[in-house]
Amino acid sequence: MNARKLVSRIRHSGLVTRWIDYEARKKSQVVKRFRCPFGLPTIDILELLPGLEETISPYSFLDGAASPIDMAILKGLARGIPDCHYLEIGSLRGESVANVATVASRCVALSLPPGRMKELGYSDDLIRSHHFYSRTIANVTHVEHDSQTFDFSTLGMKFDLVFIDGDHYDASVRRDTINAFQVLRGRNSLIVWHDYAFTPGQVRWSVLSGILEGMPEDKRRHLFHISNSQCAIYSYQHFASSSPVQPEMPDKSFAVSIRLASLASSHERTT
Repeated sequence: MNARKLVSRIRHSGLVTRWIDYEARKKSQVVKRFRCPFGLPTIDILELLPGLEETISPYSFLDGAASPIDMAILKGLARGIPDCHYLEIGSLRGESVANVATVASRCVALSLPPGRMKELGYSDDLIRSHHFYSRTIANVTHVEHDSQTFDFSTLGMKFDLVFIDGDHYDASVRRDTINAFQVLRGRNSLIVWHDYAFTPGQVRWSVLSGILEGMPEDKRRHLFHISNSQCAIYSYQHFASSSPVQPEMPDKSFAVSIRLASLASSHERTT
């Protein structure tokens, strides 16, 4: 879930003050225990993915989707891994896994079953949109189960790239992080967490708390924020890093091309 959707829900439920207090408590806990008052060290996206150039399609520009740059990061990382096995924890319409599937060998998308989504108050339209973009892709396996109780050993495979974008409460992120480390394929396997930050410059402390609590202590030095994104990454590769500075001076430029096509007929088939 992205920041706009979270804020919208909180405003409508009258929990703004409690949410602000929750984030403040998590920041205090993280700073006290892990001594990172400014969040994670930042690595330059161009050091992680030199010459990054990806086309993101499909993309909905609807609530809950990762940003185009975050999806480009996932796609770029997967492209650089031969025979990439990709696991996505928290898949809604299937946009990110649909993009990664074009360059990865095998993909698994783990998400809540429709009945559980109904219990949690998701709208009927949102539930019907589940796997909208990925349901017919041959190299994507959909697993409908709550990641908090799922037995990941039943997947029968390990992964080169894991994307965590499920429930964003710290306890849930912690459990997803623990599980992700158990299914990594090798030393050079990667984990990417979405919504580590509300914006590229604003840390989401509850998510960072879950990440740090869930990962092995000796792995924390390999944890970074990716510049210009809302993502954190675990990578064994060595990177130059820096402390976050706000506001930042631009040191790179992105080119954005948008092409729009109607999916009215597809929508009608799903309703």
